[in-house]
Amino acid sequence: MKLKHYLPLYLLSLSFFWLSCGDDPITNTDPTITTTLGINDTIKAIANQGAVIKISGIKGSAELNSLEILENDVAAAAGRVGFKGSAVGANPIVLLTNDRQGFNAEIRLKTLYADTVTKLTIVLNAADGRSVNISRWVKAVKTNPIISYTESNPVNAATPGADHNFRLSVSAGSAPITKLLVKENGVIITDISRLRFDTLNFLSNPFIFPLTQESFTSKKITVRMPTTPGKWDYSFTFTDSLGGSSIQNVTAYVGTKLDISRSGVLSNAADAAAGGLDLDAAVSVPSVSDEAEIVDEGIDPALPVASNWKQKFKPASGAEMRWVVQSININDIFVKEQILTYWNLGTAIPNGTPNKVLTGDTFVVFKNDRYYFIQVSKVTPSAADNADKIEIGIKW
Repeated sequence: MKLKHYLPLYLLSLSFFWLSCGDDPITNTDPTITTTLGINDTIKAIANQGAVIKISGIKGSAELNSLEILENDVAAAAGRVGFKGSAVGANPIVLLTNDRQGFNAEIRLKTLYADTVTKLTIVLNAADGRSVNISRWVKAVKTNPIISYTESNPVNAATPGADHNFRLSVSAGSAPITKLLVKENGVIITDISRLRFDTLNFLSNPFIFPLTQESFTSKKITVRMPTTPGKWDYSFTFTDSLGGSSIQNVTAYVGTKLDISRSGVLSNAADAAAGGLDLDAAVSVPSVSDEAEIVDEGIDPALPVASNWKQKFKPASGAEMRWVVQSININDIFVKEQILTYWNLGTAIPNGTPNKVLTGDTFVVFKNDRYYFIQVSKVTPSAADNADKIEIGIKW
């Protein structure tokens, strides 16, 4: 046999086999950053606080090496950067051993104290020199302290000369809260013995917080009320360390709480069964009833039915009435002392209203040691019959 002719071909085939059994070519891959924020999403932040983005870093061919935080394409100062809830010593941030294989992290960049829109860029670098980055816009807004007051406003019937507690909750905006200023009727309260914050006495007004406050919930601001009854306006101004401030205004009516706030109907006295009004119960009574405080003056029989109603009323037997000429809305009467004030300011009308009563006309009636504040809310003449009536708001 002539095997020597086949030997070169055999050796060539064997060399191809050895080549085909060698290592596969190496393909290098980039690292990857992912975030739940969409590419068109904007990070909303409070100025001088933190803009936050959560990311995942995934290694490619090589271990991860570092992370760099850029603001408007410039490396942010390390003191403004947080990684995984902690401050960093340098930017770029050198990743520790565990994080080099991949990580999930919250990135925080402290925003500047300004209303701004900036670009936040995160660059992830691998040990082989490869890198990847993502960018998102950050909108920062200067924010003053945020005040929550959930109690009644106005305060109804605060006791004259006694301490009253105003409860407020306050959260810091762009900066911690440092002081509180209290005013009464637009004037700074200089008698600081009247003021306390929670358990602390005011040493000055404004009150300087011993420690800056990020927030507090339902704290008492105690103000000793004036001894003079009436309407008193209070303002509470909270100021932060950067000069931002917010005001909460509260009105307090100092005096004795009202017993009754109702509406009643005074009917034409041509109907003898309903020509009076019992102001205690706000119900119609006969004009001759001992329960009546005011009575309708009825009709002028010399006039046609369509226009014979006098549209006037007078105090009932044993009652006195005064006309209040000052402009006042019955909704602004909160305490009994206000009623007495308007009685003292009123004009006596022992014979009743001199003119036809109109909507808004206001009177104070006195009977059996009780003062009644009344205001006409609606007048309804009836041209066809004697069903004329006056609707009256009543407080006492």
